[in-house]
Amino acid sequence: MRSILLDQDKRWLNNAIAPQFTLTWEKESRLVNTQIYVALLRPSREISDTFGFEREIPFFYSPYENLEARSMQALDQICSEPPLAGRIDPTVALFCSPATNLEEWISRYTSENSEGRVIIPLSKKTLDACIDDKWALINAIKGSLFIRDLFDYKLPLKSDRYFYGREDIVAAIVDNVRKSQNSGLFGLRKTGKTSVLLKVQRALRETNLIETILFDCKNRPIRKSSCDDLAERIISELDRAFGRNFKKRIDGSRDIFDVLMEAVEAIPSKKKVCIIFDEIEYISPISPTEPHWAGDFIDFWQALWAIQSKCDKISFVVCGVNPTVCDRDRFESISVPGRTVQNPMFSIFNTYYLQGLDLESLRRMVRFFGARMGLKFDVEAIDYLYQQYGGHPLLSRLACSFHHHELEAENQPRPFQLTLAKISDADKRRDAELSSYCGHVVAEIKELYPDEYEMLKILAAGEISDFATLTGRDEDIRHIREYGLVSFDQGDLPRFRIPVVKRYLITAERDAIAFDEVERFNTIEKRQAWLKRRVKALVDDLLLLNESRRELGTFTFYRSNNSLKGHYVVETPLVDSEDSARSFLVHLHKYVVEPSDKCLGRGGVANSSEFRSELPILFHAFMRVKTYRNIHCHLEVNSYTEQDYRRFLIEDFNGALIEDVEDGWFKLQRRVMDYLHVALQAEISKT
Repeated sequence: MRSILLDQDKRWLNNAIAPQFTLTWEKESRLVNTQIYVALLRPSREISDTFGFEREIPFFYSPYENLEARSMQALDQICSEPPLAGRIDPTVALFCSPATNLEEWISRYTSENSEGRVIIPLSKKTLDACIDDKWALINAIKGSLFIRDLFDYKLPLKSDRYFYGREDIVAAIVDNVRKSQNSGLFGLRKTGKTSVLLKVQRALRETNLIETILFDCKNRPIRKSSCDDLAERIISELDRAFGRNFKKRIDGSRDIFDVLMEAVEAIPSKKKVCIIFDEIEYISPISPTEPHWAGDFIDFWQALWAIQSKCDKISFVVCGVNPTVCDRDRFESISVPGRTVQNPMFSIFNTYYLQGLDLESLRRMVRFFGARMGLKFDVEAIDYLYQQYGGHPLLSRLACSFHHHELEAENQPRPFQLTLAKISDADKRRDAELSSYCGHVVAEIKELYPDEYEMLKILAAGEISDFATLTGRDEDIRHIREYGLVSFDQGDLPRFRIPVVKRYLITAERDAIAFDEVERFNTIEKRQAWLKRRVKALVDDLLLLNESRRELGTFTFYRSNNSLKGHYVVETPLVDSEDSARSFLVHLHKYVVEPSDKCLGRGGVANSSEFRSELPILFHAFMRVKTYRNIHCHLEVNSYTEQDYRRFLIEDFNGALIEDVEDGWFKLQRRVMDYLHVALQAEISKT
């Protein structure tokens, strides 16, 4: 085959690209009816540091003056096969062509294929400039990478290129399929469920032993199908997958599931099939659009379960928001009023809940994409994003995207270092941008589990004591915990795992929350009764915890129970103003915290590593009292106290100053007392 790389082209490669890259391999190929040259380039340290490249970069040259999509098809095929596969950076490729409209064509192509790798166009003019100016090549790469927003991708991921985390769940589902067991995958909207299903499909395809058939049940042809219609679709897909023709046996004289059984039994030896139903709610008794599935669902899954019981060549994966289809044991019968029928899906699915990415996966994702966009995130900045968004993939990516666009608007040069201060200073602006997505995240909870949504509102309002009291059973908050919205384990405080959702609820449900608070505390008598209950419980629990630990021979925070002057503590004043708040804080510190300071000696509670490690939740509650008291009762405070104060304001008042919060001083008393109360319950449960 005659070489397509002319002497001029070699001059570009040697003189324009070589100063920044080292040529390690090259080849000319002809495929998909096009000729193309490919080389592997090892980036210089400068290029690696600037763009975060850790692997070699592919360089392609196409000799055609009129570009067509097949050039990109050839590029993708070469990148997906040895020796490039696994060796190159999967997100970027350099592409050279004599086409006069190269940049325009590449821009249009990549906009239509947003999940594809970034193609960096190198025209003859650009390469000529690179011979005398090394910055011309760097700027050409910047021009393509730093403009494209790799974070802003909202569709399911169809390749591994941008897929991060979820390895454990993918492996578990793949293992279930290999064993002919069924899996259910559930999670909030936009947590990446469909991306996981597509990843499972790719992993099973690589085995060459398991075929997969995926139905998107929200699509009209699927959800409008009857039980028999959907069975016929499955038969057609099995025929296509295994080269059979069982559909011709459907003639109306036999039950269609008998034909389906024969099609499954005819699957070749050592081969299996996995049928995946995404958005399973749409063909279930809880379908929001198709009531006929209330009855067809039972027939459909009874028949599928019967087939699977007889033949282990088939398994199922279902996916959706609502796990009711798997975890409810019975549904109402549509044939016999007042009767129920057993759910054929109950207990035959291994159920998984998709929560946010873990911290390490989020770090890798943010660093990887950020480096290619000229955004260098400090570790503290990424960890802060994790704290705010709980690893929720869409919210986390959109938060990073927000900073990309904000820096663009400011005309900030790249690379740009994104620090914790830069990220945290933008909280309110960023939340305003993401508020609509937060509403989408919790909308399903509000509709499907209204009682649990009310619990979210209670926790968002800061009523952690009420939340803890009202959630006596795991079932009370099962879904909001499994979805990763809240965390409330034994021996810990209840908290939002995605604080931005908390802030959204405070805004969206402001009137309802305010009404509830007014109803509960609208008279002095109600407030006094609440304070009396809290103070009595506080004294009892402090004495119980201290004495229990003494009997166990472990760390105690009072020298004796007599150190706590309970008769003084019960005289805690009710707060109705800033002055009475100061009196309350001084009183509580004097009779609850200071006895611990005396017991612990030099440095007291604040400097006791033993208190911090042995009773971390109570330590945090004591430090809340100390911090508020020092801020509001001392003329001068150190920077550590100011830092703690800001942290407690975020926890208790969403960062607002107490004087700016309606009825803020009484709410301060409630927050302090409630956190002490719940902290003691948590610590006692661990004793």
